[in-house]
Amino acid sequence: MPLVNSEYGKLEKVLLCRPEYLSINNPINVIAEKHSKGGKDVDRERACKEHDEFVEAFRSYDVEVLMAETHPRYPYEVNTRDLGVTTPKGIIFGRYLKPVHWGEHRLAEVVLNKYNIPRFYKLDRGTFEGGDFMYIDDKTAAVGMGIRTNMLGIEALKLALYDTGLKLIPVDFDEDYLHLDMIFNVVGEKVAVICKEAVPDHLLDLLEKKNFELIEVSKEDVFLHACNILSIGNETIFSHHQASEVNEKLKVLGFNVEIIDLKEVLKSGGGPRCMSFPVDRRFN
Repeated sequence: MPLVNSEYGKLEKVLLCRPEYLSINNPINVIAEKHSKGGKDVDRERACKEHDEFVEAFRSYDVEVLMAETHPRYPYEVNTRDLGVTTPKGIIFGRYLKPVHWGEHRLAEVVLNKYNIPRFYKLDRGTFEGGDFMYIDDKTAAVGMGIRTNMLGIEALKLALYDTGLKLIPVDFDEDYLHLDMIFNVVGEKVAVICKEAVPDHLLDLLEKKNFELIEVSKEDVFLHACNILSIGNETIFSHHQASEVNEKLKVLGFNVEIIDLKEVLKSGGGPRCMSFPVDRRFN
């Protein structure tokens, strides 16, 4: 049974997708739009090489990597996080807003079936994407409501998780930020990276009550993926060069920060967290 109840437990198994068909010719967020100006597209060969380094980084820390099937119909499939969320009850598949993503779940299911990893639930109402789900602790999770996830989707999640004791906190934010994990990311026990200007006061109040150490990011650095990094457990973070200030602050706090060259693949609008779907984490 796949199990996840935090953002920082030891990552045992992760689902990734090589960007073999990555294209930003039809941008779906402000980051891809910026890089696609003048008809520019990503260097797919370079993006694949960067992603190969990403895969090897996981394997070097003994994380089992599952690779999703690819298809030219899905140019943004590299960002596997948005498939949904893994919970103590199993995987919940979300419901994409944009037609360009419709059907990506079927390709992920091919590899999940191969490894006998069950899906517990699939949303059939509202919208919900995994980049909007953030465990705060084992009893609380924030769910973003920007443009990709709506309240009907959150209510469906609540229904699916009613017997887990997990409290879901809706977090409203400006749609330009796309997903919650672009402005808020829990990377360790009571440690989070956050753009305070972009989140509502009730989230900041909650984190203060829970005695979180907050690493602040500016609005400008949000669009450089400064929040969108990934904890693989044991106080180890997968990050990238554009998050340089955050990287240094994490090192001061005692984190081991692995810098991965992701310049080309970041143009799609997703960072290390977006590009990874945790299938199994050791419980805290």
